[in-house]
Amino acid sequence: MKKLTFLFLISLFLGFCSFFKPKTLPYPSGVIFPLEKVEEITYQGKIVDLMQKRNGIIYFSTLKGFVYSFDSLERKILWKFKVKNPPARVPHWSKEKIYVLDRKNTLYCLDEKGQLLWDKEIEENITSELRENREKLYLGTEEGGLLAFNPEDGEKIWRFQAGGAIRSGPVFSDSWIVFGCDDGSLYFLSLRGKLIDKFNTGDKIEAPLSIDEKGLYFGSNDQYFYCLSLKKRKIKWKVKTGGKIFSQPLIDERRVFFISWDSVLYSLNKKNGIILWWQILPSRTLFRPEIIEEKIVASSFSSTLVCFDIMTGVRKGTYEAGQEVKSNPLWLDPYLLINLYNSKQDEGRLVFLKKLVEVTLNSSKESPAKIGDEVIFTAKATGFFQPKYEFYLKTEDKEEVVQEIPEKGSWTWYPEAPGVYTIGVKVFDNKEKAETEISFTIEKEEIKEAEKEKYVSS
Repeated sequence: MKKLTFLFLISLFLGFCSFFKPKTLPYPSGVIFPLEKVEEITYQGKIVDLMQKRNGIIYFSTLKGFVYSFDSLERKILWKFKVKNPPARVPHWSKEKIYVLDRKNTLYCLDEKGQLLWDKEIEENITSELRENREKLYLGTEEGGLLAFNPEDGEKIWRFQAGGAIRSGPVFSDSWIVFGCDDGSLYFLSLRGKLIDKFNTGDKIEAPLSIDEKGLYFGSNDQYFYCLSLKKRKIKWKVKTGGKIFSQPLIDERRVFFISWDSVLYSLNKKNGIILWWQILPSRTLFRPEIIEEKIVASSFSSTLVCFDIMTGVRKGTYEAGQEVKSNPLWLDPYLLINLYNSKQDEGRLVFLKKLVEVTLNSSKESPAKIGDEVIFTAKATGFFQPKYEFYLKTEDKEEVVQEIPEKGSWTWYPEAPGVYTIGVKVFDNKEKAETEISFTIEKEEIKEAEKEKYVSS
């Protein structure tokens, strides 16, 4: 009986040890700072506001009149299309088509290879982004019209008249079309363009709307940010900010993020509007931020990208581009993309940024040193997860590994002979590796004068 009790206690102890055994941490993913530029692609003109992505393909337009398609993995231009006049809005794509609007109110429809399918002149002045839903295209105009078009040929299907210019492009629920208007109202239409309801905020609604299954999120020019219940079409909550909101809000399961014109990035509880955290950006911005797993990255009218922890708002990194960033940041693993602009050459640059991976090696003494001196070599690794180290020593005749403790990032050397040596370190983890070397000289030991006279006299 005692033996059985003893075996039971041993097995219970081993079970507890197994339970409390530390778990292996997953390899970090998403954007990781610091970043370095790995490549850039030049193109004609200045980008119009935003980059967009789909299946590794990037789309944007430029004031030079071109629409570009880039392959992010191959890092090359797939095609470009020239419109008659400078584009007025960012391109919009459907499953198989890409739509472009120019400043003379012409709507172009391209296929995925950049070939023109049709174009159509719109009789009104287009003031909103183009949106698509259930085989219809929608546009808002300065004259207050919400227009619905057939995507196959660009023919108008119906028109709804609002009380002011429509700058906030429509979003869609299962049975509604919703858009904001300069008359301060949100309009709720049926899918056939009939008015269902209207909600007035008291000031213009110019910024893009965001929608999920329960709420509608938007800012108005009175510097309030709203969450509207879709079911009741009433305010769930609103928050006073320090500036107007022009960029599109981002939403996830629990939070909503937006940037106000006073350069503040907000994180709010989506359920009740409580401010979870806020951070000041380097400058004002019209660009939407980019959520990348547990981080959020924002660009502004400055040369600095900033990255914050999505839960706490703690700054996780910055990148200095050297000149003003001209677009939203865009994540296409493993690259973070931004756009810059050379005004003298009227040339844009699509810049590919990637996690910086490097190792540096420093010594505790300057070269040259003496025989028997203690010299400590220390490696500093950047961009590695739980790095392992391998130090080696090279002469003209041979190379040998001198540090066999992979977790230790330093090696202590007591040189025994004069000469020129190369000390190197290899750093690696499950995905990355890097190596660096430094040269180090050991001098011959000099005999002091007194010892030299003693040696000669003897």
